[in-house]
Amino acid sequence: MKNLLLIEDDPIMGESLVQRFELEGFEVHWCRRLGEAVDVMEAMAASWAAVISDVRLGDGLATQWFMELPAAQRKLPWFFLTGYGNVNDAVATVRSGAREYLTKPFDIERLVALVQAASADANLDTAPIDVEVVLGVSAAMRKVETMVRRVAVQRVAVLLTGESGVGKEMAAQLIHRESARQAKGEFIAVNCAAIPETMLEAEFFGYEKGAFSGAQRLHRGYLERAHGGTLFLDEVGDLPSNMQAKLLRALQERCFFRLGAQRITASDFRVVAATNRDLQAEMLAGNFREDLYYRLAVVRIALPPLRERAEDIRWLTEKMLRQIAQEQGKPLAMSEAFLRDVMARNWKGNARELRSFLEESVVFSEAGILDADPLASPTSAASRTGLPSLPSAPFPPLQLMVEEAERLHIQRGLAQTRGSVTKAAELLGISRKTLWEKMKRLQIGAVAAQ
Repeated sequence: MKNLLLIEDDPIMGESLVQRFELEGFEVHWCRRLGEAVDVMEAMAASWAAVISDVRLGDGLATQWFMELPAAQRKLPWFFLTGYGNVNDAVATVRSGAREYLTKPFDIERLVALVQAASADANLDTAPIDVEVVLGVSAAMRKVETMVRRVAVQRVAVLLTGESGVGKEMAAQLIHRESARQAKGEFIAVNCAAIPETMLEAEFFGYEKGAFSGAQRLHRGYLERAHGGTLFLDEVGDLPSNMQAKLLRALQERCFFRLGAQRITASDFRVVAATNRDLQAEMLAGNFREDLYYRLAVVRIALPPLRERAEDIRWLTEKMLRQIAQEQGKPLAMSEAFLRDVMARNWKGNARELRSFLEESVVFSEAGILDADPLASPTSAASRTGLPSLPSAPFPPLQLMVEEAERLHIQRGLAQTRGSVTKAAELLGISRKTLWEKMKRLQIGAVAAQ
């Protein structure tokens, strides 16, 4: 977690900034006096991602203190806020090393964006690379993964939304693995759309022996089996209204009756739900209970479709082929033509469709080499599924392919140097400034570089 030093004597402004930046994942150290900030700065001199300070404080001017600081401390991203804007003061402060000088009232969202960008730049060379990428390498999915890891340590219910096949269950599994419940209970996945309506109550709550015809033994339901762990309700929008009411009560009280039971069964579980429907629209249409929605969607995380994150198509293709090669016990390789074919497709079925396509392509590959050329395999997966092969797919412009090659080479350089921009620039034979500009142009973010 990144440390942010906030120096602000206005209690309302200070509290607002603390809450906003904590939502962005910062650990905010709020000082209300300049003297307090001096002590905190000295105690944690090397650990600040950024500093936000009011100019005029009750015990002095923060800008004057800033100009007297050692050069190393002035190199931190400093942002000054003031209700008494002065052009000369602003120019002098920025020339001394401050990042921004903002006059109140200011746009807090702009300040957040500036601080995020500055702290990412400052930590680019030193950020630890100890977290495995699970959901994707694109900026969009890294943001999703950051949110997932952040909510994992909380007890709140989470609703994951997105099209079928975007990775909602993988996100739910990550929430379970990153939580304390990993060591206490199981991850119980329930496909709400796959259970016959007549069996929903029995499957969710369980039943006693003899509760109904055919109940020859005690059956523990999903809620009971999830005790200590995580209950994942996939396609929760498909639950019928009567089951929604019963589930709501169980979620509220964390206890329920097995069918045919006289005693209550208690279960301590965390709920993570997922849907490819617009549950707010379903609420307005009367198809989904409003109270259940707010019980499930304490935190809502939307996963974007694969077609909107091209970087993940390549990453997923390589990852899935490694998995398939391991499963089949033989090496696999793909040609550049095959990869261009994969990158050009729309993937309406997202990662699930991509996996199916790759598995079928492997079956019809020659000597384990995947090639998009239909002449190399007359009965290739592309021709059998009716999907366009390379000649009929949209032909990518040269500039797009050049940028893709440049992006891949830079990512390889960053991977080889464990995310160090300075070392990667040396490896690539360009300046650090040029590399940083290329990373911004090609949307290779600081987090993605790791």
